[in-house]
Amino acid sequence: MADDQNMRVQPPAAPVPAPGVQPPAPGPPVQEVRKPRQDKPPENDRGIWRMNRKSFLNVAGWFAVLSFIGTATIGALRLMVPRVLYEAPSAFKAGFPEDFVVGEVNEKYKDDFRVWIVRETEGFYALSAICTHLGCTPRWLPSENKFKCPCHGSGYHKDGVNFEGPTPRPLERLKITLDDDGQILVDRNIKFLYEKGEWSKPGAFLKYNG
Repeated sequence: MADDQNMRVQPPAAPVPAPGVQPPAPGPPVQEVRKPRQDKPPENDRGIWRMNRKSFLNVAGWFAVLSFIGTATIGALRLMVPRVLYEAPSAFKAGFPEDFVVGEVNEKYKDDFRVWIVRETEGFYALSAICTHLGCTPRWLPSENKFKCPCHGSGYHKDGVNFEGPTPRPLERLKITLDDDGQILVDRNIKFLYEKGEWSKPGAFLKYNG
């Protein structure tokens, strides 16, 4: 037994440095290198748009509040700014009688006031340039001596009486008088209807012999 124990292999002894030789200095400690994490987000991850039910309700609530405030502000501003719509005055001066030619249908005021002024030997009358069918603006055709509506073909004689097309009645005459300064004054708010026998009333025709 003793021989077997003596025959066991003993670990080698650490080398003994030679006299006068300094052992090497220990090196710096080795630091463990950590690799950055390479975790991938889940496929259904929407990043900044990820939102749960509570977040969605908060966003929807704020959006509703801001929308209400914006709408109320715009409404208040609109109330503070007056609405100004241009509308031609109901009455206007059309110049002096001497400015008109006998037998002429004057269209100077058709675009701005939708009015024709007709000069006859005995005086003047003013016709509304609004078709009595559906409200279109007829055209004066000098070669045919008639008013013709381009919308549905209604036709009127020079005095405004209808004779063709679907229009049910003549054109309306407007009040025409002489103002204090001698100019012709037309009032579009006062109308005279042929079918009611109003063309013979004062204001429907301006007598003038000058």
